[in-house]
Amino acid sequence: MAGGAEPEREKFLAEAIDAIGALTRDFATGGTYPFRKRGLGRAQMNVLYQLSRSDGLGIGALAAVLTITSGAVSQSVDALRTAGLVRVDVDPADARARIVTLTDEAWIEVDEFQRGYIEAIAPRFDALSAVEVHELWRLLSLVGAANGNPAGGHQTG
Repeated sequence: MAGGAEPEREKFLAEAIDAIGALTRDFATGGTYPFRKRGLGRAQMNVLYQLSRSDGLGIGALAAVLTITSGAVSQSVDALRTAGLVRVDVDPADARARIVTLTDEAWIEVDEFQRGYIEAIAPRFDALSAVEVHELWRLLSLVGAANGNPAGGHQTG
């Protein structure tokens, strides 16, 4: 790589990350996020987040994506099931395995949050054309895919 290209890349990358952080910080200062009033711990929130991006996941898949033990996932899932936020069903592909999904009540809360988030953040992108928004999506999809988290995609398993 050319001598001056890497420092310039790092400078632009730092500025892009800072801009992304500013967007999320501005929204977060409003103090709104799903399940806020339920007093959930970080591990439980992480389980709910992963489930909101999937059609259901097994305990092992949740443990892998969250990089925690299956036992820790099971403990979080048990508490979330007691709270009425997740459902645990037999995996149709393997009767010994279980699939964890959000309940209808949890989906309603996630959907309300996502709509509010998009409504609050979308005006920040008004200066971009449809082509530029598509390019932004494409680039973020590349970053997500490189990290096992495709933009706009749902995980299964």
